[in-house]
Amino acid sequence: MEKHEENMNPPELIADREVLSALSAECEKVMDTRKHLPDFVFQRPFGKYFAIEYAHICTKEFGEFLFKLSKISREEFVNYMTLDPAAVDYHDKDNCPFYGLASFKPSSLVERYVPAIHRDRNASGLVAGVNVGAFWGSSLEWAICCDRISWELTVIAVPESVDVPTISGFRCLSAKEVSS
Repeated sequence: MEKHEENMNPPELIADREVLSALSAECEKVMDTRKHLPDFVFQRPFGKYFAIEYAHICTKEFGEFLFKLSKISREEFVNYMTLDPAAVDYHDKDNCPFYGLASFKPSSLVERYVPAIHRDRNASGLVAGVNVGAFWGSSLEWAICCDRISWELTVIAVPESVDVPTISGFRCLSAKEVSS
């Protein structure tokens, strides 16, 4: 029964109100959680910005990308929070036992990313039904805004030294492709 319960509520999903509060405050240091694309959603300028299709965040490859990014930045944790709906509101939806927030140890990202964020027959998902979300590392050196409301776009903000196309394998969109 214990294994089944773990599958129902992946350990990366946050159910503690104090952890929610602390990670929400941390997210606010890199993202303006009240803004949406096409506004500038980051709290400060970063070295480089890359845009990819929103659908990539639902893949194992995105978990692999987060793992590589976490190694570069020497992260203790990689976090994801729903912004629309708000993470706190996620908890109340359909008697959901966790908030719209996940925190991953980098060493488990590749293995645990997809099971923690997706709905399947054994687990509640975190990405389904979310319009806007944010990823960030505990170093606060990078941030990712995922917005499917108007743009179906994910914007990755990183230090100048990080080459997102190389470490991700994702096709990054040009400004012309984004505007069309």
